[in-house]
Amino acid sequence: MHLPEVKDIKWKLTVIQSDIVNACAFPNGDVFVFTGLMDFVKNDDELAFIIAHEMSHTILQHGAEQMSHSRIFDIISIALSLIIWSMVPYDTGSIFTEKIAENMQEYFFSLPYERVLEKEADIVGMILSAKACFDVRNNSQFWHRMNDLSKENEIPEFLSTHPSNINRAKDLEDFLPQALKIRDECNCYKLPEKKFIKVLNDQ
Repeated sequence: MHLPEVKDIKWKLTVIQSDIVNACAFPNGDVFVFTGLMDFVKNDDELAFIIAHEMSHTILQHGAEQMSHSRIFDIISIALSLIIWSMVPYDTGSIFTEKIAENMQEYFFSLPYERVLEKEADIVGMILSAKACFDVRNNSQFWHRMNDLSKENEIPEFLSTHPSNINRAKDLEDFLPQALKIRDECNCYKLPEKKFIKVLNDQ
């Protein structure tokens, strides 16, 4: 995958003093990393992957894409409202009809779409990390540890804008052979013997 957009964006990295384990990027190329994330990652390879993930949102123009799709989702919501109201044509039920339509639109269209964007950013972030010659073999471990960190407050995937941490780890593990091939094609330095990779099952 060629990503000429990388060099066309004026990137700016800002570190914010905060315990928040997160990072974010904006369409103009501004990337913000919280020190909580820097403390949480195990090495530069993991940090590079997370920054690359956030850069991917900008490269792929996910912000503009979401705005464009929001209009489509509005149309879907209106259509659902009309369908439900035609089955229950009572003025007193209009508020409930609208709420049901909004929930259906969110759970069946908006949230799944946002999860697709996050998965796409994970894969492209993996590609960027590989092209930059980072060691991509343990990137999935970041999401396993995030799963341990957020287990108490975790919400079901179908209610979230993001895939579950376990699914994100699995997707990266599945993509790893391709990422390593991309890395080799970039004539990167040879990786040392395989690092210890902890394999976790979702229990």
